[in-house]
Amino acid sequence: MKGFFDSSVLVGAVLARHPQHKICAAIFEAVPDKISCAHALAEIFATLTGVYKVPNDIAARQTMQLCHSMDITPLTMDDYKTAISEARQRGIMGAGLYDSLHAVFARRRGAKRIFTLNATDFMHVAPDLEIVIP
Repeated sequence: MKGFFDSSVLVGAVLARHPQHKICAAIFEAVPDKISCAHALAEIFATLTGVYKVPNDIAARQTMQLCHSMDITPLTMDDYKTAISEARQRGIMGAGLYDSLHAVFARRRGAKRIFTLNATDFMHVAPDLEIVIP
């Protein structure tokens, strides 16, 4: 079954000193049909360099290596239109829009599960998808 990987799990999978590295890396390896959107790459790089203070060159390499291990494609203009429309309908505000974008992308690409360390971020924007916490 196709699974969408949120940046929180991907950071955990690539960063050996992440507190949940082992479980994130294990779930990443266990799911054969992995997808994420290109926007997640920016989130991963920002987290690695900002929160974990990984040097830029190492963070860039770790981030871009994910492109060889999973299917990563960009969001479309229709993804943005759908996410904003759903936000209006569901009362989603602020940064919740970014999670809504991920959920819209996951649905469009046929994912039935979202792998995340931030389950509460997705419960409101993706009630129709299975939220998996590694």
